[in-house]
Amino acid sequence: MKTSVLGLALIFAWPLMEARAQLEKPEIQPATVREDVFRRGATPFPGRVLGYHGIEFSNLVGYRPLEMDLYLPAKTTTKYPLVIWIHGGGWSRGDARTSGAFKNWPAVLASLAARGFVVASVDYRMSSEAHFPAAIQDVKASVRFLRANAAKYNIDPDQIFVWGGSAGGHLAALAATTCGVKAFEPQPSTGRLTRAEMASAAAADANTSDCVQGAIGWYGVFDLNMDGSANSVQFLGCKKEDCVEQMKQASPLTYVSPSAPPMFLLHGTADKTVPPKQTEMFAAALKQAHVPVQTLYIPGADHGWIGATPDSTRTASQLAIERTFVYLDSTTKHK
Repeated sequence: MKTSVLGLALIFAWPLMEARAQLEKPEIQPATVREDVFRRGATPFPGRVLGYHGIEFSNLVGYRPLEMDLYLPAKTTTKYPLVIWIHGGGWSRGDARTSGAFKNWPAVLASLAARGFVVASVDYRMSSEAHFPAAIQDVKASVRFLRANAAKYNIDPDQIFVWGGSAGGHLAALAATTCGVKAFEPQPSTGRLTRAEMASAAAADANTSDCVQGAIGWYGVFDLNMDGSANSVQFLGCKKEDCVEQMKQASPLTYVSPSAPPMFLLHGTADKTVPPKQTEMFAAALKQAHVPVQTLYIPGADHGWIGATPDSTRTASQLAIERTFVYLDSTTKHK
């Protein structure tokens, strides 16, 4: 009887395979396991900063889990101010690791962490996944998650700032102006919980504030009625001619009041996607309400700080990031 080479290999390998099978028996729990146990490692950045990617902060039934990247300064007993970055992309695309012409956006965020901040870069549901107010609820869910875990991440829960570009600038301003607004209450993260656990989780979540202490908006959309773009209509999930009331409800301008936190608004004077008028109008409304607001208009810069030449793009982008960091340094209270 002839035995093939493959057959001989299997005969000799079988004892080893059997031994491995005996050694690698999976651990079985007495009930359904819901926790994600695939832990991701830390990435080191200059300035003794560690970046952690894929930290889940919200898990809603029927949707993908929402994650954030977290950039932490060297671990000390110090409590650091928190800055939450919210990406742009017309509410329909984009991600937590890119912005404009910056080649390595995580490295930029890590450089802010090296100055003495905890920095988070968050996901939110896109307009094709869920319409308004889903995205702002997700941003507020990230605020609550990080405030609830302040001790774990060395965060000062009384110094939380939101910062975003374009659609992210809109969401940052909306989060800042709608502290405690019931219509934008985050949905409890119950996707990994049993039915018995959901009620208590919802109650605990509701007791954590979604308020922030400041906001930075890069070329943001602050009045959706002025915008009226296809992106904003898709974001709201209505026909353009029927969107007037929804646009008002989704506009940071609607909620401006003296209780809004300080803001820094930046815009390029040549922006053809979101006109600088958006920032001018929003800043004027904040000033009228006696809210501290600073503005910076960068000459010749289009959306995303893109200039007419590579050099002008580099100059505008560098100016925006430097002034943003200086503003955060001057506004926050930390050593």
